[in-house]
Amino acid sequence: MTDVEPIPGSMTATGAEPIPGGRAAARQEARRGGGRRKRKTGWRRWVAPIAITLGLTMVAGCGAAYLYYQHLNGNIQSGSKNLSDAKGARTEPNAAGQTPLNILMIGTDSRGSAANIALGGAADDANRPGLADVQMLLHVSADRSNASMISIPRDTLVDIPACRSEDGKQTFPAGHNVMINEALTHGGPGCVVGTWIKLTGLEIDHYMMVDFAGVVNMADAVGGVPVCVNMNMYDRYQPGHGGTNLKLPKGTTYVKGEDALKWLRMRDAWGSDLGRTQAQHMYLSAMIRQLKSNGSLSDPGKLMTLAEAATKSLSVDKPIADIKKLYDLGGDLRKVPTERTTTLTVPVLTAPKDENRLVLKQPDTDQIWKMLLADTPLDGKGAKPAAGASASASAAATPSGGATTAAAPIRELAKDAIAITVQNGSGAEKRATEVADALVTAGFTQAKAIAGGGTRDTTQLTYGSGQLVQAQAVAAALKLPSSALKQSGTGKTLTLVIGADWTSGTTFTGAGTASDGASSAPTGLPKSAEADTADNEHSCMTVNPQGRIYTY
Repeated sequence: MTDVEPIPGSMTATGAEPIPGGRAAARQEARRGGGRRKRKTGWRRWVAPIAITLGLTMVAGCGAAYLYYQHLNGNIQSGSKNLSDAKGARTEPNAAGQTPLNILMIGTDSRGSAANIALGGAADDANRPGLADVQMLLHVSADRSNASMISIPRDTLVDIPACRSEDGKQTFPAGHNVMINEALTHGGPGCVVGTWIKLTGLEIDHYMMVDFAGVVNMADAVGGVPVCVNMNMYDRYQPGHGGTNLKLPKGTTYVKGEDALKWLRMRDAWGSDLGRTQAQHMYLSAMIRQLKSNGSLSDPGKLMTLAEAATKSLSVDKPIADIKKLYDLGGDLRKVPTERTTTLTVPVLTAPKDENRLVLKQPDTDQIWKMLLADTPLDGKGAKPAAGASASASAAATPSGGATTAAAPIRELAKDAIAITVQNGSGAEKRATEVADALVTAGFTQAKAIAGGGTRDTTQLTYGSGQLVQAQAVAAALKLPSSALKQSGTGKTLTLVIGADWTSGTTFTGAGTASDGASSAPTGLPKSAEADTADNEHSCMTVNPQGRIYTY
């Protein structure tokens, strides 16, 4: 199934008229059995928030009149950064006093304006809260030498924290195993931020959200964005199944306006949502290259057009809802070379109970969050952060002999605030009491031994959402490998079950412990993560000609 329909009244890349139908007709057809999925949850459309900030970097310095400056400010919508109670860890400043930036980029299918209704159709959905169908975390390193853009597909099932509306008058209960794109309906982008904080354990500095119209306006403002397919393709619309009616020849095509929107909405051409995120990464990377190469950032006329297009479709958190602040932010982003900008989608698996949904693959995804927390470059290049100096709460784990050891906690983490229960599943006597006492001596004064634990072959430390850094601190004190850590549920109390691999002593000596006890972040991405860099001009999407995708 795809979640897209032809844009009413638009032309395809070759001038063909769209096949009529519309979302309402498609929904009716789906009820009669058409289409693989029964639920239509929105479409992919976004514009590159990085490109927006890059475009704005010169506005404040190009001599624009004060009234125009105020006009651009008036275009920008703003809201609270975090509408939940989730709190994440911040990375410790480097030797130069610099800290990384974490910016959540959101693309929404909202039809809250006439322009968006015209582009997305389905005017009957105008009052429906938008879905956050595109979500990508931009991590910019402390020294601004590299950046990473990490996507989570919209069909991924996650836990959403309890959130409140922007005006504080409405509360939204926490959700379990909910599609991540629904977080936006729980009060706004601030709940999407809260969801990412809960998932990653990282503090998010800002968010940037764009809508339908932003895609069209930005693509036109930069003069088109180059995309590539490996064969002639036609994503023909069919009632009950969707389709964009985008027709592209083999090779590279510069898509503009509505065709850019179609490219970002298209799913069946690639065979999955994972392919769609790859196509979005290609588009974003190409837009960044366009902005840096075609003079848009140095031509005042082009820049003002770009700024106008960007701000009209932009929503950000209140601290950066100002052209000057976006200018400063963009200045940081411009320092990152395209060859050091990594794009990837988190490793996912098909959900056990629903083949149309996804779940995060663990521990692979947590390995990525640990690298970001420690500010370790995802491209494997450049200097690695010094051990013990990267994360404000704790550093992540370092491979040694095929396993990893969690890092020592840093000064900002209050050990005595971490609740820990210890159980003995090792088969040896009094192990829970011995280890709990050792934790108390180490400063974890809330550690206590309790009954239970059964029989375990391996030691495991379980932690709830948002408790990753606390778990890493405990693991560091006990010299547990990162493979012993497991996230489960939302509880605030850590549970350590000692296994048969640790029958004596108060520091772990089983397989996987680093011989020198050194600790830092994982030095590389998991094998399941397929990454690319924004400078790759030869990237080309592989078309899946099955189903509705036609070749010519």
